[in-house]
Amino acid sequence: MIKEEYSMPRKKKLTHLIFTVLLLSLCTLPVVGLFAQQKNTQKEKDLKFSIDWNRFRYSDSLTFLEYSISLYRDLLKFVPFENEYRAEFQVTAALMQGDSVVNSKQWKNMSSVDSLAAITGTQRLFSVNNFIVPAGKYQMDLKVVDTNSEKEKSYRFPIVVKSFPGGELRVSDLQLSTKIQRDTTNNMLVKNGYRIYPNPTRLYGIGLPILYCYSEIYNLAPATSDSGAYYEVNYKILNADGQVAKTFPAKRHKKPGDSSVEVKGVNVVTLVSGAYSILMEVKDFETGQTTQDRQKFFVYREGDYAEGGAAFKKQEEMKGNGSPGVDAARYDVMTEKELDEEFNYCRYISAKAEKKTYKKLTLEGKRKYIKEFWAKRDPHPNTPTNDYKRKYLGLVQYANQAFRGNFRKGWRTDRGRIILIYGRPDEVERFPFSNEHKAYEIWHYFSVQGGVDFIFVDRRDMGEYELVHSTARGELYDTDWTRWIDPNR
Repeated sequence: MIKEEYSMPRKKKLTHLIFTVLLLSLCTLPVVGLFAQQKNTQKEKDLKFSIDWNRFRYSDSLTFLEYSISLYRDLLKFVPFENEYRAEFQVTAALMQGDSVVNSKQWKNMSSVDSLAAITGTQRLFSVNNFIVPAGKYQMDLKVVDTNSEKEKSYRFPIVVKSFPGGELRVSDLQLSTKIQRDTTNNMLVKNGYRIYPNPTRLYGIGLPILYCYSEIYNLAPATSDSGAYYEVNYKILNADGQVAKTFPAKRHKKPGDSSVEVKGVNVVTLVSGAYSILMEVKDFETGQTTQDRQKFFVYREGDYAEGGAAFKKQEEMKGNGSPGVDAARYDVMTEKELDEEFNYCRYISAKAEKKTYKKLTLEGKRKYIKEFWAKRDPHPNTPTNDYKRKYLGLVQYANQAFRGNFRKGWRTDRGRIILIYGRPDEVERFPFSNEHKAYEIWHYFSVQGGVDFIFVDRRDMGEYELVHSTARGELYDTDWTRWIDPNR
């Protein structure tokens, strides 16, 4: 397969970019190996790549699982070939359940240039393929091999495949891309008459100002009235706190049948650098049913981090008229130690600038500031309660009771941190200590980043479980995590 490429700006201080984006997101793309660090010589470069996947309906019982990878072009070794230079990389994908291989594919990708000078550190190559499988929990093994240098890189990560049965309004995953255009050719990038250029990094900014997304809507009901012949699609951009950062006019469409394709391009370059989600909501006017999907993405603009840039002004702009909570009066009589303790609970959700500001304040200043801190995160500013604050502090209390360590409060432990950032898991698998393995837990989040897992091990046999592996973007990733459950270590 001949691969296509596109350019994406990558600044010299890419390490700063990664740190900043991940810090702002407080989590972070079913993506593994989010960015490839560029080095001065080709010999020093590690072969890293980014991964993303999306789920679409194939039939009532089968799901079309599409996965894409991207890597920087200058990570590959180009060798002379006839009158040009050519690089080739091989991708191997295996979908597994337990130790059984459900399906596997292997394919080659090529890139050629007339001159080595044409290769820059901003060009990315990508490759797309798919599996057709029933709903269930799987492990995906992906390996990329540079056939000229024999460098290789492998990742393993879990995927939860959902189904799209008939009878209820459903929507596929929102597939984020760099460009979408009409195309009817037979190509791996083409679906339903659209060529979709994937963006596994989900990073946008000055060089990629438009976020394009593709989705499929299923099970639209037959119309029995004039209004029932239509459905409506609405998009919103949410910031890292879940607040609406940007809205777009709702669009009403006539139903083409029982399913439809939705394509959207939104300008995100005006957003301040940070983590966001795009939310798509669909309503069928015949039945009144609604459905939605959201996907996380990142915006980076280097100028935001210059002195006086938008990132420094963001906290002031976020201040609104939300409520600090019905118990806000308690801050007026709290001691400085008590105020510091509550603000310390918020270390996972507070920005670096907020932490710096708080430390410089007097007692009265801290009392006022913590009220403003919660008020600007209030999801419902016209009500006296603050659900965000209530939920977060409730999780702190739960973590302190459930995860208390030998020397640390529960909210400071690894499990406490994950609870406060991602909320309670959808499913927990607990494995008590045995002769075969140490005690460990696997936490599953089905609606975070398309489905992620966290693995905690009681490595020291002291009752405090430590994070050893996760598939969430920006968290600790270790394909060899099983070594930590070895009781002989």
